[in-house]
Amino acid sequence: MHLTRDIGASLRAGHPWVFSDVVRMPRGMQAGDVATLHAPDGRFLARGLVDPESDLAFRVFTLRRDEGVDGDLLTRRLEAALDLRTSIVSPDISGLRLVHGENDHLPGFQVDRYGSVLSIRSDGRMGLAWEDRVIDRLCALLPSSSAVVARNPHATEGRARLVRGALDGPVTIVEEGRRFLVDVMTGQKTGFFLDQRDNRSRVARLAPDRRVLNLFAYTGGFSVAAALAGARQVHTVDISPAAVELARENFRLNGVNPADHAFTTADAFDVLEEAASRPGEWDVIVVDPPSFASSRRTRTRALGAYRRLNRLAMQALAPGGWLATATCSSHVSESDFLTVLGEAAGEAGRQMTLAGVHGAGADHPVRLGFPEGRYLTFVLGRLH
Repeated sequence: MHLTRDIGASLRAGHPWVFSDVVRMPRGMQAGDVATLHAPDGRFLARGLVDPESDLAFRVFTLRRDEGVDGDLLTRRLEAALDLRTSIVSPDISGLRLVHGENDHLPGFQVDRYGSVLSIRSDGRMGLAWEDRVIDRLCALLPSSSAVVARNPHATEGRARLVRGALDGPVTIVEEGRRFLVDVMTGQKTGFFLDQRDNRSRVARLAPDRRVLNLFAYTGGFSVAAALAGARQVHTVDISPAAVELARENFRLNGVNPADHAFTTADAFDVLEEAASRPGEWDVIVVDPPSFASSRRTRTRALGAYRRLNRLAMQALAPGGWLATATCSSHVSESDFLTVLGEAAGEAGRQMTLAGVHGAGADHPVRLGFPEGRYLTFVLGRLH
């Protein structure tokens, strides 16, 4: 394969993606084929896997001419990823990301562990072609795994598939003393938002004796953290009835009576509109929406949605209240998000002091040269 435009510097700096508009794809190549990438002048650049029907046509697996893309490479990369987690994540945490795709030099593959269950998500037809090989190597390294669940957008319409072992309902995980039920078969992402673990602990530190509103709550991760920390009241809001019911179950699992708190199945924007009309009822508001910007084309509209959402939250907060707000799109940079928050504060007639700007936990490492890998921005701010 040859590039039609020299992007070799970007690849050498760590970016692992080559799009179809800058490469000539040889005829007859199939998704998952190993290919060698050359510069326009014929110089060797990289070796990786192709996905001819995708705009993301080639993913770099190695920059070494003498290194093949094969099962041995998978094993080495998986071993390195597992060693990183052993080094930085407490053994008491039983729900974590084991492989973070491009950031662990395994482009197109994410692996989460929920207790003894592995949940793998692969991208594109390339990922589907290599799925079994990755799972085989992973299970060889983690022989105590009881089940493997797989997701790929080109298999079973993206729904989860049980490909190894057996499952009997939701899985229980533990993080920082908090317990959660995770539905690995029908839950969002791979079952739970593991990337917000450290940020749940940050919200917990703010929660004692405060009134907490958790929007886009899913199964109540932030809600459980706040309730266990001694929040006076926690109101959990999500548009999914099943998610709200599982949030109640997570309260019970942690020894917290759901009847002492509130749970609402509703659109978060509607709840915030009402809250903003009665300012001062909440001391902490958590705003953790799904990605509003799935592509660059939707970025402008997404920024408008973030602005409106955070303006309403700022209007609803009591003086001295805390806003914990996030964006999980790689198309919205940290700078973009902070600019939007500043605009929202101006529209709300409030001032906000930043107390922290954070990302995902350490089990979601970021590869230098790959800015898309830093997709999560989580902001803590105090309103005046």
